[in-house]
Amino acid sequence: MEEVNPSHSITGKTLAQDVYNEKGLLLLPAGAVLHQSDIRLLCAHQVERVYVAKDGDLPDPPSPLLHWNEVEAAREYMEAVKQTEELFIRIATGSIPPLHQFNHVFYPLLDEILQRCGVQRFIYVKEGTAQYTYRHSLHVGILAALIGKLMGHTQENIVLLGQAGLLHDVGKMLIPKEILLKPERLTDEEYEVMKQHARLGEHLLRQMEGADELIALCALLHHERLDGSGYPEGRTQEHIPIECQIVSVADVFDAICTDRVYRKGTSPFEAASVLQDLAYSGKLNAQVVTRFIHYVVMLYVGAEAYLNSGDRVEVIMIHTDEPLRPLVRRRGEYLDLRQHRSLHIQSIIG
Repeated sequence: MEEVNPSHSITGKTLAQDVYNEKGLLLLPAGAVLHQSDIRLLCAHQVERVYVAKDGDLPDPPSPLLHWNEVEAAREYMEAVKQTEELFIRIATGSIPPLHQFNHVFYPLLDEILQRCGVQRFIYVKEGTAQYTYRHSLHVGILAALIGKLMGHTQENIVLLGQAGLLHDVGKMLIPKEILLKPERLTDEEYEVMKQHARLGEHLLRQMEGADELIALCALLHHERLDGSGYPEGRTQEHIPIECQIVSVADVFDAICTDRVYRKGTSPFEAASVLQDLAYSGKLNAQVVTRFIHYVVMLYVGAEAYLNSGDRVEVIMIHTDEPLRPLVRRRGEYLDLRQHRSLHIQSIIG
């Protein structure tokens, strides 16, 4: 194999070793044939050297852990959604499974994602409203753990964040179905009933075998806001544990990205923009939001997307000063969205 600098001269070469970003998340696996979009991804993450196979080299067989194509990803993801649904339904019928049963469902998927970059791209190009509550719970668990890793938390705390995110909405299992599954926006009276899920979730988790005190607090406080404008207790920043603040960021991001019965999900770029606005207004933790946004948008270097104008583009480069307004290519023409303020990325193309 040969050590080289990432540039367009190695397009078509085969990676001889896995490439990770500075946070230890996999960017590209060994055996990947490099495309121009891969080179841009490596440059965006400031990867200076990679190893490629020389002509005539026989590539090493891929590790079973890292050989996870989209078909396998979809199968594992949908199986996790199905098993999560079964466990949540048991709660709705009066039985509270112990925490280790949720871990058994969640850990394999979480382990895969924490060793990879780009699985979120897979999640957010899928569409549909079926099983929203269970998909949302899985997503928030994954994102909360990922944020913990990005922020340098201990492995123990990363796992706890994943558990807290997975179970943050468990109280919704005690909300009447006609409100939980209503295809239109809730009335003020129905919304007050829906808001009870935070206290109900805390109560359930305090009864769950193996659940940590902090997991219960995340269920109670994930709708609190740092300026005191949230619910159910109107707490301010100093009274909201950082783990709950992280789950809040993950919850808001996924709720915007994922299709719901009354509203179609939007692109991660638009969700990141909402997070940024909430951080600027003092409602969400700015440090958490900034770290997360920069990571998320980097995933989409090389991805294709639709602008709000309807044009199909390729994301070429993320700007550090305005990561939500990247350089894109439209039919051979380069557009810097910092200079075209009326345009923004509306959806990512799978």
